[in-house]
Amino acid sequence: MSADPESFPTLPGGAGKPAADVPAPRPAGGAEAGAGAVPVAHAMPAASAVTVDNPDGIELAPYTIPQVPAIGWDPASSPRRRWIARGLLGAVLAVQAALSLRLLAAAHPDEAAAMVAGRQQLAHLLHGAPVTTDLLDRVPGSPWLYPPLAGAAANADGIWGTRLLSLGFGLLTTVLLYSLTRRLFNERVAICGIAAYAVLQSTVVVGFYGAPESLAVLLVALAAWLTVFTARRAPALVLTAAAATALACAVAYSAVLAVPALVALALATARPHRRPGPAALRALLLAVGTLVLLLPYGLLGKVVGWSPTHGNAPGSAGSVLLGTLQWAGLFTLLAVAGTVSYARREQLAEHESPGSDRIAPTRAQRALLGVVLTATALLVPAVHLWAGTSGALFRHLDYGMLLATPIAGLGLTRLVGAHFRHPQLGILVWVALLALGMEQSALRYQNGPDSGRLLAVLRAHAVPEGHYLTEVDGLAEYYLGAVSRPEQWISARAGTDYRDSAGVQHHGVDGSTAAIRDGWFTMVVLDSTAPAATDRALSAALNTGGRYRLIAQFTSPTGDSSTYKVYLRH
Repeated sequence: MSADPESFPTLPGGAGKPAADVPAPRPAGGAEAGAGAVPVAHAMPAASAVTVDNPDGIELAPYTIPQVPAIGWDPASSPRRRWIARGLLGAVLAVQAALSLRLLAAAHPDEAAAMVAGRQQLAHLLHGAPVTTDLLDRVPGSPWLYPPLAGAAANADGIWGTRLLSLGFGLLTTVLLYSLTRRLFNERVAICGIAAYAVLQSTVVVGFYGAPESLAVLLVALAAWLTVFTARRAPALVLTAAAATALACAVAYSAVLAVPALVALALATARPHRRPGPAALRALLLAVGTLVLLLPYGLLGKVVGWSPTHGNAPGSAGSVLLGTLQWAGLFTLLAVAGTVSYARREQLAEHESPGSDRIAPTRAQRALLGVVLTATALLVPAVHLWAGTSGALFRHLDYGMLLATPIAGLGLTRLVGAHFRHPQLGILVWVALLALGMEQSALRYQNGPDSGRLLAVLRAHAVPEGHYLTEVDGLAEYYLGAVSRPEQWISARAGTDYRDSAGVQHHGVDGSTAAIRDGWFTMVVLDSTAPAATDRALSAALNTGGRYRLIAQFTSPTGDSSTYKVYLRH
């Protein structure tokens, strides 16, 4: 209960004295008030009157009970909190870097293909050298964006240079994610979110994997940050996020998986501050701006036509669901729990500005934000199920984990509770995520056949003027530069143009099988993870022509179904 100072009429002679025309209330029981008693609230009923002993008749200043705050501490940012949060951010980055740097293995075919193509693209840009490799189509993005960066890093320090470049992209992504989550909620939610994100298998692997997705994930994080940063500003400023979104899609066509969520995020973050019309305008500007920026060089058609089946073998629905459950199940569950909890009830302590300058979102607006942030984590496996392949799922899941991090961090803070009521629950979840991330990332680098033994066989049988057909794109071109040239290796996934002995011109896979029947290739390397139709056609040609013999076969040490086979011409 508070007393209004204006309710104390005062005499001209001094503050705090009741006016002459206002009778003093009688104390309970009917006795007259003593001379030293001063009334405090004359407007109160007689039974509730409050008096203060003042035998000396000292003038008392009016008193007002201060307004009770909504929470018991100040959640606004302070220098101390900022420095503590930055220290924790540095610790999270150190853990993420350590988890990635422990992964030691030879280059994956995707990495090797990007480095070989990048070196030739870089030489073409700087010196006008011709591009002779056919690996440009193997890169799942524009060959003029990520490959030159990978080529420059490979020229500096080989596969380590390329992977360290990806590690830099991954650490910058985590920093942007921290800032994004802090803007949506506060430092506590941000630290919890990135601590969980940094140990995921997709984060650890993509952050040390020489592929376009490492840069694309960084650009998606930048687009999301710009979308949140401009939520209270002029709607046209969201076009800055459109530029980052379009660039992400150009770097890696798979980034199109994050575009629906980014467009919806433009609406969800603006809705508490704007009417539905201006909020929808932001989303429209982001979508249209992205489409317009992708029109040059035919990028829009390539992005829209992208499918997870590009260069990947088909997979069963069970393999997609099992991979999603293993690699992202616990984190997605945390995000879904955060969405449900946030939609049901908002806690003021989860926001930096709980005062009057902050517009509290409605339940519908909170539910919209949570669903938008979680949607991509469910969209990615759904697209892979529809396409019927689990290839590159471990990389594509990172788009969903990235956007779900803010709401997953909120779910983790709700699990711990106010004032760290149940810290053991948060520690348990984080340790489980850490253990899963460490084991799964190590298996990811051990997965697949032994490329070192494969390269030893290829090096022993390579000849200066030989012609080689391979489904293991990039490895031989990258590692066997001393005994062969990149143009000698032909990608079986892309096929070749070949004129047979009868003068008939063949193209694509048909060209490869015709060249095998004529014995034109010196060696042929098959990979069981290649597209099934290509693998079956080449295997049939090799086994029926009688011109080639199987000289080596390598299976995965982890027991999966992938196999390398090497055929040598008689």
